[in-house]
Amino acid sequence: MYRRRARLTIIAAGAAAAVAMTTLSMGSPVAHATEADDQFLSVVTDLGFEFATPDEAVEAGNNVCDIVAEGNANNISPSEIRSSISASLLEQGVDETSAAQLMRGAVDAYCPQYDAVVGD
Repeated sequence: MYRRRARLTIIAAGAAAAVAMTTLSMGSPVAHATEADDQFLSVVTDLGFEFATPDEAVEAGNNVCDIVAEGNANNISPSEIRSSISASLLEQGVDETSAAQLMRGAVDAYCPQYDAVVGD
C-alpha cells in the first residue's frame, strides 16, 4: 500500500510542478485544441494560472486525470487521491480553493468518469 501511495505522491508532484508555472505567460494557442482543452484552459484562465504554453496547461490537466485514474485503479480512497493532489498543489503555492477548482476542472474536462472520486 505504501508503494502505491508513494507513486501517487510522485505523480501528483509532477502535476503540481506543471501547475507551478504561474509566473509564465500563456503564449500561443494549443495546436489542435479539443473542446476538452478549451474547457480546461478556460478554468485555468478563470483561476488566474499562467503557463509557458497552453500545451503545458493541457498536460497539467491530463496529469491530474492520470493521478486520479491510477489512484482509483490501485484502490486508493478518493479522499487520499484528492489530498495527494491538493497537498502537491499547496506546496507549489496554490491555495486550497484554487487547488480544488483546478482538480475539478481537469476531471470535468478530461475524465468525467471520475467525478465521484474528486467530489463536488
